[in-house]
Order: sequence, then structure tokens, then C-alpha cells
Amino acid sequence: MGRVRSLLFVIALIAALIPTYASRAATCASSVGPGIAPPARVPSGVPGFHASWYGQSGYMSLCMGTKATATVAFYNSGSRGWVRERMSEAAYLGTWMPEPGQDAASILGGDGTMGSPATGWPRYNRLAAQPSAYVGPNQIAWFQFQVVAPPVPGTFRVALRPLIEGAQWMEDFGVFWVVTVLNADGTPPAPLPQPSPLVTTTVLASYYGPGLYGNRTACGLTLTTTLQGVAHRTLPCGTLVHLRYGANEVTVPVVDRGPTILSREFDLTYATKITLGCPDMCTLTWIH
Repeated sequence: MGRVRSLLFVIALIAALIPTYASRAATCASSVGPGIAPPARVPSGVPGFHASWYGQSGYMSLCMGTKATATVAFYNSGSRGWVRERMSEAAYLGTWMPEPGQDAASILGGDGTMGSPATGWPRYNRLAAQPSAYVGPNQIAWFQFQVVAPPVPGTFRVALRPLIEGAQWMEDFGVFWVVTVLNADGTPPAPLPQPSPLVTTTVLASYYGPGLYGNRTACGLTLTTTLQGVAHRTLPCGTLVHLRYGANEVTVPVVDRGPTILSREFDLTYATKITLGCPDMCTLTWIH
């Protein structure tokens, strides 16, 4: 009897020491990669308004719905200073090509208008204003802005470019931010296959939402006027879709099933319709 009691005690002790499945399950934790150092040399004294990229903080891996602050430095390589809150002299960061497009709303941040999430940007298409009252020639401006992880795993980016508001766009071209949105358990999203070469298809799309706001989509999201995405009949949830309408382009995830009318390829959420500048029904270029 004593041996049985001892055996039961040992089994109970082992069971107590073994972590439960819930405690062993991975949980999502956001992180930021290493910063990107400035170039060895930059231009200086170029007549007029000019800027040169001068480094930035690291790209983020974020849990769905979480926010993080990005920092990017631009060197005033021109001969004129930047003056905050003075039209035609104040420096901003604006949205640029290819994602989301020049002056277009981004899925990663904004002021809550034009389908953008509310992350404290000056406007839906302006990521940040110059931080100090005056940035003179050969001085550096450290712009900061918040981004938010979309509610679906994947890799998202926002391209940016400095400008003098009301006057001109400045250099450098090709600056962007990459945000990796993790799965709920903290693992990286599976990379989506990219067909090569790219194919462009002309498709018909409509928008949907009135009468359905507040409902859950087939992909488990809540349909709102600010949700960026499309409905498609067969593409897996979270698949990124690159669409072009006129001069506007956007990359958004599949968030729902549809459309029910077979002649249409996509149903656009209201925020995506606004970002692209589509009417209620439009012919889009699908780049895939």
C-alpha cells in the first residue's frame, strides 16, 4: 500500500511539473530589426529644396493590431532651410510609389480618413511633419510616425518620399518601410508564391458593405468602413492582391468571400474603393 501511495505521489509530482499545453503554446511577441545605417556620403548645397536619405530604424515584426513607431532620417542636402508650418517651406513625408501610390492612403497608418487607420499621421497621405521648427542646410531631420499591423498575417510595406508641402517633392526615391505581421502564435507568415513573370488582368469589381457593417467576414474579420481588403471567391484569406485603377495602386488582403455575381472578380471594401478612387463599379487592372 505504501508503494502504491509513493507511486501516486511521484505521478502527481511529474504532472505538476509538466507545463500545460496552454503555457507551452507560443504567444505573439512583436520585435524590431536592426537599424539601417546612413550612407558614407550625401550631396550638399544643391540649389533649392533637396533631401537625402540618412538612415532609419529597423523593420518591424508585429502582432496583428499592434502599433510601433518608425524613425527615418533625411539630410537637408539643399541650399534652403525647411520651416515648420510654413506653406511652401515645410517638409513632410508623403506616401509614394509603388505601395500605396503617390498621395494614396496606406493600410499601415493614417489619420482615420480616406480608409486609413488612425495612427496619428498629419493626414492620410502624410506620414510625418519635420520635427523641429527649422532644419537648415546640412542638418538632419529625424521624422517619426506610427504604423499599425493589419488584422491579417502577411508582409506589408509603405513607400515614402519627402516633400516641401505646396511646392515640390524632394529626393530620395525608393525609401520604404516593411512590416511583417505575425500569425497569432507568433510565427512568421508563410511566404506567398509569386508567379513570374507578372500577369496583368483586366477585371470588373464592385464595392460592398452597406447593410453589412459590423458583421464578421468569411475570414473572421469585422467589416467596417475602414477595413482595407477585397472579397474573392477562391483566393485564400490573407492573400495579397495588387490592383490598379488609373494612376492609383493598392495592395490589400483577401478578407471575405464574394462576389456573388460571376461577371465580377472582386468586391472591394469601402476603404479600398476610396483608396483606388473607384466608382461603385469599376474596371481594374489586377497585377499578379
